[in-house]
Amino acid sequence: MSDIASSLFGNPAPQQQHLSHREELREEKRRLQGPWLHAWHDVVANVKAYSQCVALADTSDDGEYRLLVADSDKKLKVYKGTSLMNEIALLDYPSGLTCFYPDTNKPQTPSVAVAAGSYIYIYRNLRPYYKFTLPPVEIDPVEQDIWGALRAGKSTYTTALEMLTAAREYGTPLSARSLNLLALKDVTEQTQYIDAHKQLPLVQLTVVTCMEILYKSTVGEKCVSCLVVGTENKQIIILDSSGTNVLKKVDLPAVPVFITTEGTLEVEYRICVAARNGNIYTIKKGKLLSTVIELESHCVGLTIIEKQIVAACMDNSIHSFHFKGKKNYSIFLNEPISNIEMMHLKNIKNLRCLLVAMTNGEIRLYNKKHLISTTKTSDVVTAMRFGPYGREDSCLILVFKSGALSIKILQRQAKLDVSAVAPGPPPEQDIPLNIPKKTKLYIEQTQRERDQSIDMHRLFQRDLCKLRLTTARSFVKVISDGQSPLSIVGSTSLRLDAKVAGLGPHFKLKLNIKNTGKNPVLDIPVTFVYNHQIYLLKTTLTKVPVLVPGIEYNHEIDVENIDANGAADSIRVYICNPNSVIPVISAIVNMPMSELRGDAPVPSNRYPD
Repeated sequence: MSDIASSLFGNPAPQQQHLSHREELREEKRRLQGPWLHAWHDVVANVKAYSQCVALADTSDDGEYRLLVADSDKKLKVYKGTSLMNEIALLDYPSGLTCFYPDTNKPQTPSVAVAAGSYIYIYRNLRPYYKFTLPPVEIDPVEQDIWGALRAGKSTYTTALEMLTAAREYGTPLSARSLNLLALKDVTEQTQYIDAHKQLPLVQLTVVTCMEILYKSTVGEKCVSCLVVGTENKQIIILDSSGTNVLKKVDLPAVPVFITTEGTLEVEYRICVAARNGNIYTIKKGKLLSTVIELESHCVGLTIIEKQIVAACMDNSIHSFHFKGKKNYSIFLNEPISNIEMMHLKNIKNLRCLLVAMTNGEIRLYNKKHLISTTKTSDVVTAMRFGPYGREDSCLILVFKSGALSIKILQRQAKLDVSAVAPGPPPEQDIPLNIPKKTKLYIEQTQRERDQSIDMHRLFQRDLCKLRLTTARSFVKVISDGQSPLSIVGSTSLRLDAKVAGLGPHFKLKLNIKNTGKNPVLDIPVTFVYNHQIYLLKTTLTKVPVLVPGIEYNHEIDVENIDANGAADSIRVYICNPNSVIPVISAIVNMPMSELRGDAPVPSNRYPD
């Protein structure tokens, strides 16, 4: 009877298995997408830009937001929906793009500011409106006097070159004109250069490194705002709402690379700046505060979330700080970070979250320090911007390394609060530790330590002092003998790093030399000691002409293994002191076995000395 029913109505088991498999695939796809809906993806968009050059704005005051991209191909691209609406040619490579409202006149259309080189190009209704030129850098009086004497004929060319060289060695900041002159070695070229430039006014322009907006009186979507510009000469410049005049200048200890703002210009505001030296500085009411946040590595992204400074660093970490400099929390990731973006949702309890894009293609969504979702993409994200696009309020714009452009929409019922994440400690904490039982020997040892605790502590302190003394003596001996990769001789401090590359028989010996002191070092000899039966070098002595403080110099030496069996040995590298027999620094390079070698041995006199 059951066979007849099965033949008439069919067996439902395979259909149920097929449905369950489809549900599993749907659930896996939903998990990979996270709270996002895929709206559009263009693999041939050929967009090459970073987050600082991407903005969303209602350029026509019709309620439909456009996407503006300052491309590295020197084009300002405007997207409407899924189509490219307009392309505007730029005169230089862009370094920043932002939109601001200069007034409240109707129709209320924003001005588009594009920073390129030493200028800020302002567009109204997507048409060129005004070009703002950054204030020139103040020239040092010493340099002005030297060029003034050349212009008046009161100084010879040789004397002027000597004075410029002395000014550079004493740390005087020189203009590009003087640096280009000092870079010339031929006397004829130097004379021609001075004749061509001495009658011209001495002007040094700077360039824009970053740009952001600061609201003027009220904070809102279409409120009047001002431009905040960071320059290469370590300055923050605040412009007026029209973008034509300078309101305030603030000098920084380092070059700014990221800017984020909070508050209003007429009430109270803060400008947080991530500098090129790895520090975060805060400007409040036009004054640089003494509070400095020192990051463990250089910054790759900066934003402010609920009165907290959030910085992403190159060591795969995200740190949150209070305005006064106290660290709130840290998030450590397993991949490098390419971009971060604040996600502000006004319709969901004014929620602010953090979007993090990593080089493995993942986009993570954090609510404070809690991971809400992870979305996987097929390429590295180079630019990321969240905001309204078209008629949608919550869109995520992604620009990929391959030039592709993607748009995702946040689900209206997406759960982004912390309660949506499973609370509590990880499940590994519930697993008990395998603690061994206490033995009789353990109890006796414990009692002995209690009875002789004072004597044991004294012996420990005595041995610790001896260890510190021995270590200090050994360290001094290593430095004095020149056997350390870091050496300090007088006021000169050098660092040497030696590596070997290649499979054999031809190797590359790569030397990285850095002057970590304050004074330049000239004509430093570098010599190599090796087994002449195994290796062959083109030269055993070379000279480094100059080591400027703070700059790492790379040198490559060709090494050839001439042993028939491909034997390996070590090569010693010495940086010598011309006034002493003791080397300044030394390094030992352990060469690998030669995996590939010629059939016949190379004669020892192949390279002349």
